[in-house]
Amino acid sequence: PPVMRNSSVEKAEEIVAIPDEFLKHDSYNGITIHTSHLPSKYTTNPLIFTEMLKRSMVNWMKEGKKGIWIHVSKANVDLIPVLVKDCGFEFQVTTSDDKGTRGLVLTKWLLPTQSRLPHGPTHQCGIGALVLHPITGEMLVLQEKSGPAAKRNLWKMPTGLTDPGEDIHIAAVRELKEETGLDCKFDSVLCFRQAHGGLFNRSDLFFVCLCTLDDKYVFEASNGVNGDGTKHGEVLTFTPQEAEILDIKWMDIEDFSEQDVWKTSPLYMEINEILRQQVKKHIEINKNNADQAKNIQFGSKSLTSKTSLSKFGFIPKSLPVGFSRGSQTVFIPSSSNSKL
Repeated sequence: PPVMRNSSVEKAEEIVAIPDEFLKHDSYNGITIHTSHLPSKYTTNPLIFTEMLKRSMVNWMKEGKKGIWIHVSKANVDLIPVLVKDCGFEFQVTTSDDKGTRGLVLTKWLLPTQSRLPHGPTHQCGIGALVLHPITGEMLVLQEKSGPAAKRNLWKMPTGLTDPGEDIHIAAVRELKEETGLDCKFDSVLCFRQAHGGLFNRSDLFFVCLCTLDDKYVFEASNGVNGDGTKHGEVLTFTPQEAEILDIKWMDIEDFSEQDVWKTSPLYMEINEILRQQVKKHIEINKNNADQAKNIQFGSKSLTSKTSLSKFGFIPKSLPVGFSRGSQTVFIPSSSNSKL
């Protein structure tokens, strides 16, 4: 029989299970509910919502459903206490929709076994960008205004976290623009590091990306004193991110690697050796192209157009999934695909 409202509620009327039209059934025998999609008469009073949900859960358990995901919008925060205290839901993760509206996801496992629902987000993803000067092979470095690196007066690569839904190679180019004001192009992923126990006890994936200056800087950087490329970089205008970046400059890889912080870290000594090898390859390629470059006017056909290091790393390839909508990005050794 229909459950009746408590006499303390506004007026008695039948309380039914949550209508199926407001539910999303998934292929794992789970159910998702968005409180923002429910009529206000279901969510205005937490007691009514609780009774509807309890009746629904009885039905779902009979149907063999396994887990419930409830997305609670800010407008429905009054439902959170009853979901946790009266219905046994657990906090899962905060979310943000396309409009930037934040919400909270709560979950409940319906079976009398240990929950098999996935944990909330376990990783964050960051990038470090290696940019080499097209002529000297010096690397682009910066100092931050705050944080661990600033405390140690450390010169470091431009770094940052990926945004939700953002590919690694897109994040590298974006972070470079935001932190230095330079337009760059992604070349390849050189290596990545995995760490645990970070912010909110999350693990961290950090991708070291090789990037190159946009071609427009090649002409400018080669217009040095005497026009022979021996003086360069003066016309490259750095625009430090005001809130975060203290200073930016070009630095020799050996000076970078000899900073005290790096010398005490076997981990970063290993990473810096990879950077050193990239600089070495860059110089070798430039040297091999030197004879040909003597007869090339910078700007019309640049030296760096021949200085590609991507064959030494992993490059992105975006492909349609096929059996479902959209495309995804796979990073492959560049030597395995001569077209890229």
